[in-house]
Amino acid sequence: MNYLILKSIIEATIVNFRCKNCESSITEWNLNVLWTAGSAISMEVICPNCKTQWIVKAEFSMMNNLKNPDLVGNLKTYFEWFKSENNKDLINDEDILKLRKGLNDCTSIEDLFKS
Repeated sequence: MNYLILKSIIEATIVNFRCKNCESSITEWNLNVLWTAGSAISMEVICPNCKTQWIVKAEFSMMNNLKNPDLVGNLKTYFEWFKSENNKDLINDEDILKLRKGLNDCTSIEDLFKS
């Protein structure tokens, strides 16, 4: 297993794991790697609060399709389209200032809902 992938899986487990019994989070001292094989990893997690033991298994899959030039071209085209579509509806600083001024001009709920 690639070191960076292994490290990412372990870090994600430490950040995201919450004990189902007491909702406690864990640190690296509460996680033991039991085994790794190919694209899989098995870890033992011990809750620091209630001492419950959990077994966490994870697997990953590599996407080798990114080496295909057509796919990369399609992704670039899609990204440009997505970026142009999403920039249309973004709230800018001017919109926020107008909203703030409008809210400051309201003295009651009725003022807020007047057109």
